[in-house]
Amino acid sequence: MDRRGFIGAALAALAVAGCSSSEENESDVSPSADSKTSAELTLAYWDKNQTKTIEQNLKSFAKKYPNIKIKTNLAGFKDYWNKLRTQAQGNELPDVFWMNGPNIQLYAANGMLAPIDKITGAGVKWSNYPKALVDLYTFEGKHYGVPKDFDTIGVFYNKKIFKEAGVEAPTAGWTWDDFHDKAKKISDWGKSKGIYGCATTINGDGQDTYYNTIAQAGGYVIKDHASGFGDPKSIEGLQCWADWVKDGSVASPKVVTDTKPSQMFTSGKSAMFWTGDWTASELAEELKGQEGDYDVIDLPKKAKQATIIHGLGWVASAKSENKAAALALIAHMSGKESQKVEAKNGTAIPAFNGTQSAWVKNFPKWNCKMFVDAATRYAVTYPVSQNTDSWANREADFLTPAFGGETPVSEAAKKLAAFMNDALGKEK
Repeated sequence: MDRRGFIGAALAALAVAGCSSSEENESDVSPSADSKTSAELTLAYWDKNQTKTIEQNLKSFAKKYPNIKIKTNLAGFKDYWNKLRTQAQGNELPDVFWMNGPNIQLYAANGMLAPIDKITGAGVKWSNYPKALVDLYTFEGKHYGVPKDFDTIGVFYNKKIFKEAGVEAPTAGWTWDDFHDKAKKISDWGKSKGIYGCATTINGDGQDTYYNTIAQAGGYVIKDHASGFGDPKSIEGLQCWADWVKDGSVASPKVVTDTKPSQMFTSGKSAMFWTGDWTASELAEELKGQEGDYDVIDLPKKAKQATIIHGLGWVASAKSENKAAALALIAHMSGKESQKVEAKNGTAIPAFNGTQSAWVKNFPKWNCKMFVDAATRYAVTYPVSQNTDSWANREADFLTPAFGGETPVSEAAKKLAAFMNDALGKEK
């Protein structure tokens, strides 16, 4: 799973850690820091590939706030969340840190994050970011994070395989039927060679796959604190994967568990790969010198066009002793100039509208602009709750057997919905 994944049941302990909402968390914080403000802050993040970007943006921050000193803490993804949980329990969270969608409500609901609506006083305008991302970091009517970057989903495809198989490459506006037709023809053509029309992460990764088709079919994963998996339209968005696997158009869960879909794609064992923009840099490295044989296109549509959008956000600890300085740092790191640096370095698509062109230019032979356009044209917010981990980590237990043809999809979906509703009921 990509960098948006979950860390397991341990995080759920936060809900009973004794960190309930505080009176301090009931009022917003005014970002009143200026060039004379003196403070020491800690900044935590988990991706070493983004160290260069963070260091560059901290240098420009220091020019505006020379008396605010920043200490950075870097950890691997799993260690980051384990450490953050321990720090939260001890009221020792970093002043400023990265947050993701699956965990935002858990931390906000337990009084660990400072509401930052008044960060607009430091120049932040919510309209500068995709609405679906702003909504993701909003809880009970308050903003708790400023979007840092985002991910949307597309279909990478191998033009060479399409040509050899005598199948026309996908074009804008294509549908599920178009996708299925092309995938089936390629799988039939490539059966003796072990080549599939499509291989992707249907073994438990909803962000890349079934979250998108659920939305495209007009269904939903969660709404009004209730599961949508049992909705007929959501079931349609799940059934398609079982159908595509059944006739060989898409590699089965067993196949993609044994061999990663990314490896199947780069080794020529699949013609298409549903995945997020974060994969672009990895694919570009793997396919160096062969980029012209590949491209990427919007996801096919059903009832409507849709892609799941997710992204990281900058947040501040509710317990920080230097909130004004912390919010000034968040405002700077999420501002236009810092986001341009993010784009130029190519590690992620910056969330600030209009700053993404430099990221797109990192992949001149591919239509990566579609990832950016999708964010504002038809993106659907990543599904979360106050304890996302409690139900999302169990989705594969219900759906993988259904996608593999072992159980009926409708039965699996309804059982998952019942399980999820029980988990959501415990959040209240």
